[in-house]
Amino acid sequence: MNRWKYLLFILACLSQIGCAALLTEQTYVLIDRDVKEKATFHGEIYSLPERANIRKIVLLGSGKIRNIEIHVRDKRNRWAPAKKVPGGIQFPYEIPLIARTNAVKIIKHAMTGAGRIEKVQFYTVADKGD
Repeated sequence: MNRWKYLLFILACLSQIGCAALLTEQTYVLIDRDVKEKATFHGEIYSLPERANIRKIVLLGSGKIRNIEIHVRDKRNRWAPAKKVPGGIQFPYEIPLIARTNAVKIIKHAMTGAGRIEKVQFYTVADKGD
């Protein structure tokens, strides 16, 4: 029975430490690299020159759009779905994301609204030393 008490105590301590780490405020920094934009049949592709840890995407534009999907390119250069935004959005719009990638594809489905995306900004988490 003593083992279970110790185990429960250790788990309670670890959960407290984990929750504290999750609740600390993160500082986001703009990834200041050239972003290349390419229109394809299946959506707009935004490419970075190298892989980066993306934690947030900010869409800048005009009007309203709805029903978009965000896909990221994985290590094998395949597109993996990351986020789906079915409701209507107004600009600027922030999309939280956790991905290590060098390209993001935004798919706008048939009924997207009267708006348009003019710019996409990628953000990462600032280092503690900054």
